[in-house]
Amino acid sequence: METVLLLLSCLSIGVIGLPNKFGSERVLGGVQAFAGEFPYVVSISVDEQHICGGFIYSADWVVTAASCVYGKYPSQLKVTAGELSLNNIDPSEETVSVFSFIIHDGYNSALKTNDIALIELATSITFGPYVTLARYDEVDESISYGTFMGWGSTQTQPDGLPSMKLRKANLTISTDCPIYYTIDEFNKNYMICAGAEGFSPCAYDEGSPLVQKFSNEDVVVGIMSKNQGCGTNVPPSIFTRLSVFYSWFQANAGLQPPFPTTTSPPTTQPTTRPTAPTAPCYNCVTASYLLPTSFQ
Repeated sequence: METVLLLLSCLSIGVIGLPNKFGSERVLGGVQAFAGEFPYVVSISVDEQHICGGFIYSADWVVTAASCVYGKYPSQLKVTAGELSLNNIDPSEETVSVFSFIIHDGYNSALKTNDIALIELATSITFGPYVTLARYDEVDESISYGTFMGWGSTQTQPDGLPSMKLRKANLTISTDCPIYYTIDEFNKNYMICAGAEGFSPCAYDEGSPLVQKFSNEDVVVGIMSKNQGCGTNVPPSIFTRLSVFYSWFQANAGLQPPFPTTTSPPTTQPTTRPTAPTAPCYNCVTASYLLPTSFQ
């Protein structure tokens, strides 16, 4: 009997300790976001099932991870803006079809390098107090953390479903990724390392934005790409560093438009949007890339 119990204990420890390559577990921790707190975040769905996040680049373009659209057809995808709850229709919610998407030609599906894609919408998103675009910029490492939000599952079971409500958490900008990832998996020039005890983004969170406050405005510095599992005491996650793709964004989706003017949201939300930066990106590095691959 003691031998059987010992064997079961070893098996349990072995299963728990197995490396979980690039996040097949689920998100844990964080708190619920409120309506209009992140008006730029979108839900990307297949057959009305949420699969990934993204952010609004302009009324006609959304940025997400290449891994979210790789191997799919535009006709399978939908993008929902102004969404807080996945199981209820929010007052500002708008779902639009996808016309095409462009995956970065340097994307490696095995290593998830250059994990970035642009989604072209079939109809323009309508901006308002709960729906608008977000600027992107280089991460400011003098700010020790960034805020992440997404609909990742709060369950640890392999078949866990997405969180029904948008959740958020602060992640520490870290230098630890070279400890846990090979040089082929993590390149600081193109990626950001971030994590926190008790919270980690995972399945259904890919493509969702990591933001920092610049002049009191949320500015996207990265999008969720991969990690080695979720929960407590797990290695930091890797985010695609957006600033290096400035030329790629411009070549395919054009420069971001002026920040739209909207009516003020209810008093329970921030009453005004801060002024956008004068330039879309500072300290940017031009990434080398081939001609884009467009899917229609």
